[in-house]
This record gives sequence, C-alpha cells and structure tokens, in this order.
Amino acid sequence: MMNLAEFEVYSAIREVQMGPAIIRYICLICKDYLSDWDNQKGYAICWRCRRVYSPTPKVEVRNPELKKATLVQLKDGKQAIILD
Repeated sequence: MMNLAEFEVYSAIREVQMGPAIIRYICLICKDYLSDWDNQKGYAICWRCRRVYSPTPKVEVRNPELKKATLVQLKDGKQAIILD
C-alpha cells in the first residue's frame, strides 16, 4: 500500500510518461499550432497571423459614371444645366 508521498510521486511520473500532446504543424510566423482546418486548406500560417499580416482588402465604393452635362438657354433668358 502507498502512502500519500509515494502516490504523489507515482502520479507525477505517470503524468510525465504520458508526454505532451503532439503538435505536427506549426505556424511559420508565430510558431503557434495550426488547426486541422488550416492544415486541410494547405495554409502554413495560422489564422491569427493571416488576419494581421494579410488583411482582407476593403471594397471601395464605386462612383457611378458622371452624367453628361448640357448647358441650355431657356426662353426667359436664363440658362439651365441638364444632366443626361
């Protein structure tokens, strides 16, 4: 029968013998682990580094094409601009 000190040593040895979790793939930048999804997609950089170092491009609002302006003389002598 084990006393408390022996049991503590025994459990510590068992924990060490189990070893760390095996990390097969690591990020090239931060050396953190790659998720299974990153690995399946073929990425060598984790999602955190991809977000920081290659952000998604922002879509610029496109201005519609300018309309053609025509200067017109009105009957009362004033001028007006008509946009086509």
